[in-house]
Amino acid sequence: MKLIVGLGNPGLEYKNTKHNIGFAVVESLAKDHRIKIKDKLHFSVVGKGKIFGDEVVLALPQTFMNLSGKAVGELLTCEGARIEDILVVCDDINLELGKIRLRKQGSSGGHKGLESIIHTLNSDGFARLRIGIATEVHRGDITNYVLSPFKRRQMRNVLHAIELAKESIECLLKDGIDKAMSRYNKRKVGTS
Repeated sequence: MKLIVGLGNPGLEYKNTKHNIGFAVVESLAKDHRIKIKDKLHFSVVGKGKIFGDEVVLALPQTFMNLSGKAVGELLTCEGARIEDILVVCDDINLELGKIRLRKQGSSGGHKGLESIIHTLNSDGFARLRIGIATEVHRGDITNYVLSPFKRRQMRNVLHAIELAKESIECLLKDGIDKAMSRYNKRKVGTS
């Protein structure tokens, strides 16, 4: 069983913000595989189903980004998953828009949602898929940037990045994380 968690903030005011691209990827995956994310469980909205014959739990935490660990900890316990069963999908301010990076484990890289999960689980041993949202070099307080929507001219790249991220998750489920990492890491949209 794979627990795939998209990070973001609940509420319509955050729906199309850069910080919610993790939600968008998991919602797109759910739509393609006809999994309805609608059950309110474990501080999340959850959908359960199968992708390529494997049981999956797709979750969108409703705790706000900085408290994502509360939802992931509850999901892990209540769904009977192991830390190595988790894939967290989130935005990355340090990656250029259009690039994605899949890792088996690692630090938070300053991402508050990942920090919260690592703190709650007392482990960084879960996979994460980061989707680049940077359109320039950012220093200092990035709050306004990550909580703002993408510009209209960026939407083509955003939609391609969501598709690329979704494909990498499908590859991970079908062929394993190593193959998905070698095929998709840092590949920019529009390249092979």
